[in-house]
Amino acid sequence: MSRRLGTSLLLGLGTLWICALGGLQQPSQADSEITDIQDPVDVIWFPNPPYAVNRKGVPAGFEIDLWRMIAETRQIPYRIRKADSFEDLLTAIKTSQADLAISGVLINENRSKQFRFSFPTASSDLKIYALDTKEPTAIKMLRILLSKEVLLIFLGLALIACIFALPVWFVERKRPDLASKRKRHQLVFILQKTLLLSTDHTQQTRTRLISIGSLFARVLLTAYFTSFILKVATSETNASTGNQIEDLNFEILKNSTFAAIPGYIQTSILESSGAKTVDCDIAETCVGLLQAGKAEAILDDMLTMRSTLKTMPPEPKVTAASDKLMTLFMAFAISDQFSLDPRSRDINDAIARSYYDGSHAKLSRIWLKP
Repeated sequence: MSRRLGTSLLLGLGTLWICALGGLQQPSQADSEITDIQDPVDVIWFPNPPYAVNRKGVPAGFEIDLWRMIAETRQIPYRIRKADSFEDLLTAIKTSQADLAISGVLINENRSKQFRFSFPTASSDLKIYALDTKEPTAIKMLRILLSKEVLLIFLGLALIACIFALPVWFVERKRPDLASKRKRHQLVFILQKTLLLSTDHTQQTRTRLISIGSLFARVLLTAYFTSFILKVATSETNASTGNQIEDLNFEILKNSTFAAIPGYIQTSILESSGAKTVDCDIAETCVGLLQAGKAEAILDDMLTMRSTLKTMPPEPKVTAASDKLMTLFMAFAISDQFSLDPRSRDINDAIARSYYDGSHAKLSRIWLKP
């Protein structure tokens, strides 16, 4: 009995000793986790207006401001550096050389397999942009005035004057109220009455019949003129909408050269469609290639192009050559290693909360609104 009691006491003491060792070790592990958490977050960014903008060497933009707000409210220390290219930014995140990437990084399935995304920060529509080939208004009006239809309208007026007004003048020029006037004044009076007014001015039945014929001729000429105006308006509307591309599966992708930034999802879409591309480093360079005639189109999101075109020369004008092709969603890109950090969950929570506390709307008015 005493031997069993001794064995039990030894086992109990051994268990307490092991638990004590485990209890001593756990605080040290917790301490190391706390130490790791206090390390600054490595943030990398690359210019992509309006999400990330280089303002005299200082990073700014919608996502940069959003990140600063999150870091301040959540008390997250961070280091921030600029990538040499967009491809370098993606590489830094994939290899965990950086924890967080800011550049309006678009979310898609392939990228989601390589690194994590935060809660979406913004959305924009994908469009194709090209040089505006519309004629100046003055040239367009001159072309309309010299068109066959307008010439026919003037010819119709001349025929009405010759066929209807002149016979009325020959018959009624000896009227007492006209006889005292010169022939030129008589003719102008009859032309005015016949072409512009009703038939009530005529004094004889035969001239009234002629004026009634003139009235019908003017109605037909007016109807022709109205149909011409409607045709011009309709053709202008069709030209503005008919030239726009509604899908990416058009031959224009293969027959055009696009200015594209390596690493962009848009560039991947173009290359997979067999389109020719010319590399450019930032959006301003891409637009410059388009204006210089070295590229024929750009595939990019609406917000980026709108922000970029504000800083570019107004001529030659660059406009959207397609309707909305698809909706794109932007977010912070987070490395797999940092996704295990509790602060990555805080960042997601802060972005989601920014939609409800008004801070996201405030930043949108500054950066995203036209």
